Amino acid sequence: MGHFVEVPSRDGQAFQAWLEEPADATGPRPGIVLLAEAYNVNDWARDEAARYARHGFTVLAPDLYWRIDPLQFMPYTPESQARARSIYSRLDFDRATDDCGACIDFLRQRPGANGRVGVVGFCIGGKLALLAGAREAPDAAVGFYSIDLEPHFREVPAIACPSMFHFGALDTRVPVAYEQHIREHSTPGQDIALHIYPETGHGFARRGQPPYHEPSATLATDRTLALFGRALREPA
Repeated sequence: MGHFVEVPSRDGQAFQAWLEEPADATGPRPGIVLLAEAYNVNDWARDEAARYARHGFTVLAPDLYWRIDPLQFMPYTPESQARARSIYSRLDFDRATDDCGACIDFLRQRPGANGRVGVVGFCIGGKLALLAGAREAPDAAVGFYSIDLEPHFREVPAIACPSMFHFGALDTRVPVAYEQHIREHSTPGQDIALHIYPETGHGFARRGQPPYHEPSATLATDRTLALFGRALREPA
């Protein structure tokens, strides 16, 4: 059963993050920082954290908005969408990326950790996953329909870990051309996988909500778990 823990920030403060741990894991465990959508660490994000924990990962989902308006975990309603957009418009992504780095540090230092931590993010969390991959040296990075990447394609060459980005061909929020832009900015030797899902729009991996597209979500999650499996677990 997940619960909130306090994570030290790098500037001497602290913030809340939802922690899920595998129930029956033995031996050193890898970690995952799960970066939520604009609705923050709501019930869906907590369920997704539990889903990854069931695969043997210790998962930490930080409060993305703690520096602006802490503990705002929103349901999927039009009112929440407007509120989320208002908070998101004020988010300092440099600080938020640094806070993601603090979560990576936290997981690497936990008792029973194997020292390897990946990040996976959705929507605004997907943008943070790319930035963290470029700036915070995780061991793997995955973004689902990462928004507003235009100013950040130049950072793609700095991604040194195995990475993966998922895009919906019908997404009206994230241009499908993002896949090509990431490809064009990548450099020889980088381990970056890019996938486009033909029948999907924004939020296609959001289980339980109308954008959900089960075949694409299942395939994208399986691909993500395969990447995390090879990048985060101890060699056989």
